[in-house]
Amino acid sequence: MIVMMGLAGLFISGIYLLITPNQYEAVANIAMARVPADKNPLGVNIEEPAALIARMSIPTSFDGAVIQACGLEGATNIDAQQTKVIKLSIPKGVANVVELKVTRPSTELASSCAKSVYESIAKSQIQMIGPMAEASKVRNSVRISKVEDRLAQDKVLLAKAEQPRGVLSPTYFFILTEIRTLEEERATLLAFVEAKDVQAANLQSPIYVADKPVYPKKMMNLVAGLLGGLFLGLLIALGRQMYTKLKSEAGGAL
Repeated sequence: MIVMMGLAGLFISGIYLLITPNQYEAVANIAMARVPADKNPLGVNIEEPAALIARMSIPTSFDGAVIQACGLEGATNIDAQQTKVIKLSIPKGVANVVELKVTRPSTELASSCAKSVYESIAKSQIQMIGPMAEASKVRNSVRISKVEDRLAQDKVLLAKAEQPRGVLSPTYFFILTEIRTLEEERATLLAFVEAKDVQAANLQSPIYVADKPVYPKKMMNLVAGLLGGLFLGLLIALGRQMYTKLKSEAGGAL
């Protein structure tokens, strides 16, 4: 009985694997778009990964192109299907990257869906860059004006600090150092103001799609079916044994 139930569980698992469509997973790491920032040559994220994930969790964040590329145009509940198919997370130890995972019935569809989602994210961040970059340029322009005014004042003071006989006072060297610092700051700010290129969202590596399906997990399902069948068979055998024993004891008492 126990062996037969184990085989039955194995058979049911096999049927389940036959009728359940395979799901393939596409994986991509997307770096956030960055814009120049005050005194920061590397720039700053246009939005933090957590903010991107929260924004993209809204179903309306994906346009018709993404829905079509993911093969969801015929789905009965598109909102629920998008949440199930498209998943974004933050890799551990990485501050400006999100990990995109897409599961679809074929490798081609998974790759196409992941590419479309990435393009949608990149496009939306480009639209956000303009106002932020313009605001940064305005701030830097104001700062440049103040730096140039200070430079003009320091140059006047430097000329006054020079001694007639060529003896230089500590004040002279202090003003000279400040002038050099201000000139470096002005050069950096001018580079930010004149910068036209920004770093758009980009893939850190090509989209990866595994050849083997990630779902259903065949070995796990077969083992679960076999063990489940054996356990159920064991329960039935123990139940029959207890029933026979109780029946025998009841017959002896009579």
